[in-house]
Amino acid sequence: MNAYRVSAALLLSLAMTGCTPNDKPQATQVIGPESASAAGNAALPPAVEASSAELAEKNIRAALAETAPDITVDRVRPTAFPGVYEVRVQGYGPAYVSADGKYMIQGELFRLDGKNMINETEAGMAVERRQALAGVPLKDMIVFPAKGERKGLAYVFTDIDCGYCRKLHAEMADFNQAGIEIRYLAFPRAGYPSPSSAKLDAVWCSSDPLKAMTLSKQGQAVTSPACASPVKQQFELGSRIGVRGTPAVYLESGEQAGGYMPAAALAKMMGLK
Repeated sequence: MNAYRVSAALLLSLAMTGCTPNDKPQATQVIGPESASAAGNAALPPAVEASSAELAEKNIRAALAETAPDITVDRVRPTAFPGVYEVRVQGYGPAYVSADGKYMIQGELFRLDGKNMINETEAGMAVERRQALAGVPLKDMIVFPAKGERKGLAYVFTDIDCGYCRKLHAEMADFNQAGIEIRYLAFPRAGYPSPSSAKLDAVWCSSDPLKAMTLSKQGQAVTSPACASPVKQQFELGSRIGVRGTPAVYLESGEQAGGYMPAAALAKMMGLK
């Protein structure tokens, strides 16, 4: 086998597992939802060139179907980079493919704008995350509410055994005292099903999930009767919106805050006083 020949599915899976768990996507400028939408719209070709975009999508879908028949392509859309299209595949982050379907780039797309480098991949993902996270029923998350007035909220994808997840949870009182509500979602790093997901199922199925979460983060075993827990669905959601490690912290806007950080740092990022 040629050392440079890698299947599309393998390339996507390497990108999924190769990120440092607590890294925040590099960006020097944050784009809000309106700016992200505008950037996406600006990339769309004029109506007279719609056929070229349709042909590119056809080429890309055909190439991926032949190279990686087991993957499911959710979306192909133009980017601001002429001749390059963003491809979304179920279970993986974005990839970028040439209009002829012959070349694929795995990574993040940056736009150089004067002295700024704008992460267009992250900007687009933030819009999708905001919508996806807002759609998760509150009853399916384990919520540690703010003390007094809620000034902000953060979604945290968590695992039971990771050290930084435990460190973040040990400082929960600091987050809540700062007016930050923490909404936990499950993300078993070993996948689903796994021993890791079984621990999360037990927490979510507990009659007192907040207490069970705290005990589990302290290394204590939690047992609960089986229930229809949302752990599998939340793991799939996390995979879809770009979670690569835990803890993965997202703001209400959909922006990725990063991994573990002290309450003061998160409050500063949120602009809280």
